Amino acid sequence: MLEKFVIYNGLEVIEGWPEKMAEAQLLTTYRIGGEEYQRIRYGEEVEDWGADRHPCGDCAAIKGQYHAPFLCDVEPCPCCGGQMLSCDCSYEGDGEE
Repeated sequence: MLEKFVIYNGLEVIEGWPEKMAEAQLLTTYRIGGEEYQRIRYGEEVEDWGADRHPCGDCAAIKGQYHAPFLCDVEPCPCCGGQMLSCDCSYEGDGEE
């Protein structure tokens, strides 16, 4: 079966991605090690990922939007500052508890 693609924030993404990103905007915090942390929006990272010039190259978020939770390589961990997908922080509710 061939995957269908749509344009979202100027990038070609898999069908259903815009809805996934809309849901991502509703998740404003992560619970890590028993504490609540505010998620970091695209463009607020310490490292410049080019938010003033283009959408996130991994999840297509535009500046000011939250990245795709537990799917985007660019999203930093709000607890340790490392790459969220590979840090050792204990996220609650990520399906890996």
